[in-house]
Amino acid sequence: MSYARVVFVLVALVLTGAVLPAPVMAMDEETTAPVMAMDEETTNETSIEGAFTNTVPVDRSRESTFLWASESNTLSVEFDAPNESNIYEVCVRNESGYRVDCTDKGISSGTQTVEFSYESLSEFEGSSNVSVVLWNSFPGQSEQIASDTVNITILQKDGDVDGDKLSNANELSNNTSMFLMDTDKDSLQDGAEVKNYGTSPTDPDTDGDGLNDAAELSNSLDPTDPDTDGDGIPDGVEMRLGTPPNDSTADTDGDGLDDGYEYEHGTDPVDPDTDGDGLNDGLERKLGTEPTDGSTTPMLVFTGGTLLGVVAVGGRWFLASSKYQLEAPVSAPQLFEPAGAETDDGDDESDSPSTPPEFDRDELQQSSQPVLTDEDKVIQLLRDNGGWVYQSKIVEQTGWSKSKVSRLLSSMDEFGTVEKISVGRQNIVAEEGSMPEGAGSPFDE
Repeated sequence: MSYARVVFVLVALVLTGAVLPAPVMAMDEETTAPVMAMDEETTNETSIEGAFTNTVPVDRSRESTFLWASESNTLSVEFDAPNESNIYEVCVRNESGYRVDCTDKGISSGTQTVEFSYESLSEFEGSSNVSVVLWNSFPGQSEQIASDTVNITILQKDGDVDGDKLSNANELSNNTSMFLMDTDKDSLQDGAEVKNYGTSPTDPDTDGDGLNDAAELSNSLDPTDPDTDGDGIPDGVEMRLGTPPNDSTADTDGDGLDDGYEYEHGTDPVDPDTDGDGLNDGLERKLGTEPTDGSTTPMLVFTGGTLLGVVAVGGRWFLASSKYQLEAPVSAPQLFEPAGAETDDGDDESDSPSTPPEFDRDELQQSSQPVLTDEDKVIQLLRDNGGWVYQSKIVEQTGWSKSKVSRLLSSMDEFGTVEKISVGRQNIVAEEGSMPEGAGSPFDE
């Protein structure tokens, strides 16, 4: 073999050795990479989560898990087993890292649950975090593969977190906040509302009268009664109107109508003339006009004018009639002595020959006078006797029965036409203002 051939072979061998290892290494890297990625994916899928089952329902449950210190509880731990036929260890640690509890679980792959039960949470007092840790306990391969932290707040039932004089347990039963002294923001602490006032700590207006509970108490009103004085007007409405909410008979506008009556009938209890027609509401109620409708006043004026006109005409007629009677007085014997009666001297004129009466103009004028009523006859009799007589004399003079005289005089006394008083066993009757002095004491006739 020539020298040139030998050199060629050696160069070829060197080149072949330099090129062949590269594909092999590349193949190894490609084969190894998927394996590493698979192991990482398997590790990332492993998870664990812990939760207490007996929690306190408070309005801050998103911030922490609230637990009663004295009550039994269960910590439920759920995790995913990445491999089949493996042994896992689940441990519970308090905030200081102390292992409170651990348990082994040999399982197949999939979601698994482990529970830890506690009679009380004394082992967790002072801790704000509880950790649950998942260990791979396969012999020779023990390692932590997942963990979870549960944020907890341990409460005492008889404690008072917000200092409102209402225990934590009572706050829960009253649906109030353990972290707010005044849950409904009505300026009254929750404890005072429950223990002292009997009001709702979750409703600023317990009785629904439109008035805040604190405002009712400051005005000496009952925050549990919408109408403290019972006049039919809610306390809140009275405060807005300006009427007294603790006086059931108040008449704020002085129109003669109680506030409650005005509120019920639609008139304004703080305005004496609701419709502004010049007549106050109380007078309109008496007259029968509508105090909320000003158009009823002209009708009232017309009716009143007509009535006054009738009264005026009647009064003028009465005065004219009375004046005519006074100008031609008739004595009591003339009023009550029947025609043809015997005269006082006993003369009987029935035997004397009847002669046609002579025409007498004065007698004709007298006979044309109006017929007198019984009341007129009594007045005339009193005037003929100095203004007063005994009741028995009226019976004698008129010939009326005692019962008729008594009824007539009672009616006239009621209307103020005469006065009547008892003296001993007799009654004195006098024209108004003519009663004799000393008539109040007994005296003989």
